[in-house]
Amino acid sequence: MSDAKSEIEGFIAIPTTSGEQQQQQHQQNEQQVVGTKDIKTPDQVGKKQRARLIEEKSAQEPNPLILEHATLQSVPQHMEKLLNQYQECHKMPAAEWLHLLTYLVALESGFVEEETFAQKRHLIEPVPSFSSFHALNVRLLSEQPAKYSVCFNDTAYVMRLRTLLDKHAPEESSLVSALQSRLMAITLGDQLMITLSPAPPSKQPGYSISLSIGRYVLNVQAKNKPIYHRFRKLDELSYQLKQHLFHPMRSQQLMQMDMKLQPSLLGLPDDLYFEIFRYLDKSQLNVVARVNRHLHFYSKEVARKSVKGGKLSSGFYRNCWNP
Repeated sequence: MSDAKSEIEGFIAIPTTSGEQQQQQHQQNEQQVVGTKDIKTPDQVGKKQRARLIEEKSAQEPNPLILEHATLQSVPQHMEKLLNQYQECHKMPAAEWLHLLTYLVALESGFVEEETFAQKRHLIEPVPSFSSFHALNVRLLSEQPAKYSVCFNDTAYVMRLRTLLDKHAPEESSLVSALQSRLMAITLGDQLMITLSPAPPSKQPGYSISLSIGRYVLNVQAKNKPIYHRFRKLDELSYQLKQHLFHPMRSQQLMQMDMKLQPSLLGLPDDLYFEIFRYLDKSQLNVVARVNRHLHFYSKEVARKSVKGGKLSSGFYRNCWNP
């Protein structure tokens, strides 16, 4: 009887254990079903959640270096530093905001306000003639407010600028004055006329451009939003200002100081002209000689030495700058 009873208990115990396993398996299946229901495709995610995901993703990306690459989610550090100083100026006209954006482009193009330059010149890194943008300089100078005067019933903004150059540039008074310029912005209806002219008594020409204020700066500031949410088409604005104002003025100033705008054929070291021109035949050298007096001297000297089969004399290098 005891053996039969144990067999019956064992027989009964087996179904009991399998029932528990079935119940556990059923609970696991329910959890999987619930988990599957909680997972949503991107199309099913709410708009607010999608916007939050986009903001989190953009927050991980590094800030752009220049104004041209600014977006509503990320702006250059120098733009944020400068505009934060005017965050409380809610009544500032849209034209004045556009003037501040112009100054930011000026910083990227190798210019700086004259008084700010005098205060920070010992911290400014040299800028070579073949370049204009220096990230550390731009961030340093943007920590100071833009110093400009407002005149003509708050419709004109005037600023004195100084061009940054290499540390080896001469500091003669005549050459320093050649590096100075005046930036003036005048409001004409819905247009902002911006003029960049050399400091007097220079006879060099100035440059100007007319910009639509409403195209780049909105009239209304959104609540609880950074000030740069008010700006539009910054890539176009940066391109227009650099191409029509700052790059031509900087090139003009450097040429006035007999500095070569590298990379260019005129900015090469003297000993490289023979290495380049010796691969040209006579007709090609004649074409090069018609470009300007500088290349005319090099090409003729190279042709003469090549015919004789000799090397360039030391007088060639001494006289290369006095053709």
